[in-house]
Amino acid sequence: MASITCRVQYLEDSDPFICTNFPEPRRPPTVNLEENLPLSEQIAGIHKLLEAPLKLEECTLQLSPSGNYLDLDSSLAEQRDELEIFYEDVAKGKKPILILRTQLSVRVHSILEKLYNSHGPELRRSLFSLKQLFQDDKDLVPEFVASEGLTCFIKVGAEADHNYQNYILRAVSQIMLFVDGMNGVINHSETVQWLYTLTGSLSRLVVKTALKLLIVFVEYSESNSPLLINAVNTVDGQR
Repeated sequence: MASITCRVQYLEDSDPFICTNFPEPRRPPTVNLEENLPLSEQIAGIHKLLEAPLKLEECTLQLSPSGNYLDLDSSLAEQRDELEIFYEDVAKGKKPILILRTQLSVRVHSILEKLYNSHGPELRRSLFSLKQLFQDDKDLVPEFVASEGLTCFIKVGAEADHNYQNYILRAVSQIMLFVDGMNGVINHSETVQWLYTLTGSLSRLVVKTALKLLIVFVEYSESNSPLLINAVNTVDGQR
């Protein structure tokens, strides 16, 4: 059975809000991965080698520096079509780097839990960090949207002051930069209604940001204009 030599590191990101983004150890050890064996049967060996402070059952593998996540249920050979650069590096005699880290779904659950259960300064810090979190890992966006993250924003934003609302709007603006994120907003009428509601805020900054996001939303696709009109009619009809 063919094996591929890779370098491995781990990223301590079990708490997304205090993740350093610096993989350890700085000098990654090597491991031989069986090309035709599912990665799920090999990840425990990587976890043990690295002595990673992560829960094994919550771990996944990510390619560095591309950021692509590997399918643990498949072997490397079965994912070859999606791993062109990986195999090109191997062919050049390089040893690709794999990062052991927490699964996206687990990290998103932690984010939502923190937003729902935090108050005061802790909630403020969490909301302030969201935009950077989405910037640092674009794969968080589709997972966050699919996990009712936009609903969380609305519920938290409804009870927050304008400073907190502005942090949420900054995060929404980052989400809307991605196709999956924009599609999430398009398919979540409550978000569009909430943005329109915020145009009546007493905070000039909140009004300005909400209007900006609505303009971006409408300009993204002609079919979004009727969605905004419906949102306006819904909100005004409830007043």
